[in-house]
Amino acid sequence: MINTNSNFKVLIIRRDNIGDLLCTTPAIHALRKAHPKCYIVVFANSYNAPIIDNNPDINRVEIYTKAKHRLKNESLLSVYINKLKKIFRLRKEQFDYVVVASSGEKVHEWSIAKLIKPKSIIGYIDKNIKPKPNDIGLTFPSKELHEVEYVFNLFRGIGVNLPIPPMQLLVNKTSNYPSIDVGTTIGMHISARRIKQRWLIENFANLIKEINGEFKVNFLIFWSPGSLNDSKHPGDDEKALELLDLCVNDPVKLYTTNTLQDLVIGLSSCQYVICSDGGGMHIAAALQKPIICLFGDSSATHWYPWGVKHKLLQAPSKNVRDISVLDVKNAFDDIYGKKN
Repeated sequence: MINTNSNFKVLIIRRDNIGDLLCTTPAIHALRKAHPKCYIVVFANSYNAPIIDNNPDINRVEIYTKAKHRLKNESLLSVYINKLKKIFRLRKEQFDYVVVASSGEKVHEWSIAKLIKPKSIIGYIDKNIKPKPNDIGLTFPSKELHEVEYVFNLFRGIGVNLPIPPMQLLVNKTSNYPSIDVGTTIGMHISARRIKQRWLIENFANLIKEINGEFKVNFLIFWSPGSLNDSKHPGDDEKALELLDLCVNDPVKLYTTNTLQDLVIGLSSCQYVICSDGGGMHIAAALQKPIICLFGDSSATHWYPWGVKHKLLQAPSKNVRDISVLDVKNAFDDIYGKKN
């Protein structure tokens, strides 16, 4: 371990999706508690950065745009030039540490870290990265861990120790915050990026009817905004409307989320969340919501909802479609019964 004082500067690189960045917030929070005077900068992308808006543990967020997230009037060349300019501005700040905050060997992130030229780079290494003498290159643990635990291990070299705190997420409820029905609200996120994580709309509709037949609750439906026919950002607008049609006599409302903060605000208003593994699930976990989560072909050990009550369902086929409505209803009964 490299000896440090409380005034060091650290840059944390996390270029992945929303859930990945949320899984980094326990380590950031613990770093702030261990070294209150250290200066923390997070290097994130325009897609995931809003999830750490106003996080009190972070001094600054440096945001760049990935090529696939560029605006219609942005050229590919300008995106790369702007990213390089940002990297070289960061190099002038002379960071003590750059942490490649991920559970894998991230060659591209290590390349960025080397361009920034800190005193030390911290990250996982395998066979493709050759750390310098001052770097802290960790080998992967022999047993599979949660993403939160993998990332937390990287910070031990700068004085961050157990216990691991919950994920950190600040809710900014604006004046445009919509009213939610009084009573118990169940949030359902019907979208999933990966095919094997997608449950049928008919299943969601039947589950709503099963729960509504037994309990007095409301349902708030979330989905990835946009049309299925949008080539760049396909969404599930059509599926949301289909679900509404199937549940015309049930207490169901659609909750449009044009921004990431909209999704955070909406999920914060729910008492329970039912969803597939993905960014919405991790947001719900960071909001400390009890979750029934449906897993397809992703690792349940690596990605289960961190630090909250949950029931995790995964079929032997590793396909969410093979999880029955009865299985999910029983899981909800179990969690709902424990709290009521």
